[in-house]
Amino acid sequence: MISTIKRHAVAILATFAVSLPAAATSTGIDYTDQWWGGSAEHGWGVNFIEQGTTIFATLFVYGQDQTPRWFVATMQGGGGTAFSGPMYSTTAPYFGAGTFNGDSTVATQVGSMSVNFSNAYNGSLSYSVNGVNVSKSIQRQSFAVNNLTGHYLGGLTATGSNCHNSPNGAILIFDTMTVTQTGQSAQMVVNFFAANGQASQCTFSGTLNPQGVMGQISGGNFNCTVGGSAANVGSFNIDTITATQTGFSGLFTGSDQFCSYNGYFGGVKDVQ
Repeated sequence: MISTIKRHAVAILATFAVSLPAAATSTGIDYTDQWWGGSAEHGWGVNFIEQGTTIFATLFVYGQDQTPRWFVATMQGGGGTAFSGPMYSTTAPYFGAGTFNGDSTVATQVGSMSVNFSNAYNGSLSYSVNGVNVSKSIQRQSFAVNNLTGHYLGGLTATGSNCHNSPNGAILIFDTMTVTQTGQSAQMVVNFFAANGQASQCTFSGTLNPQGVMGQISGGNFNCTVGGSAANVGSFNIDTITATQTGFSGLFTGSDQFCSYNGYFGGVKDVQ
């Protein structure tokens, strides 16, 4: 049955080949988030805002007298996983004095900051303040779970490889999608039509684990039917799930009795 789904996918991809963009515009993982040293070091943290190949960082820590200190850094990374740049302390007018005069702000370089991300959710942070060097392992700080519940136009686009009894190639399980979520338990049902016009459905179920502003489903399960008959059953992961008011998307990996899959999963919210 998967070959039927595949033929349908190839036909759809060929039909839209002229109108679809040739490649995605994203340059990689977005590290924008609140990061910290984990629950064992709660109380300090660093906020990263990424725009293009630049990260602006705000670090909040404490001095020898245990009173608050905060520093800022602008780090360049060239679109990779490593960023670095000078770090500053700032002074400015009293916040309660009325109109804030930005021209009175004074930034003094106190050292430098660098961060190297080992994956989408973890990294190592190093910084120096007036000759004091600090190195920390950091991770995204999670304090809420995004809820993906809703109706979407979307599903799975992927490449099938290492296939048995069917050719490698493009997979498109995409049309209307309904997502239901209770707590962290999520189910995503995609309804579409096979090449012969038969109504088909794939159901993806798993646990949505928060990773800061992102989410992750590991060890999920899916099953598909074509014309009411069982087609394929497998497991999947969706990584770096990003949700907005208009939809959600993530990186998909999975396999079933036919193929291994790598691609994208998500959707745009329907207006209904």
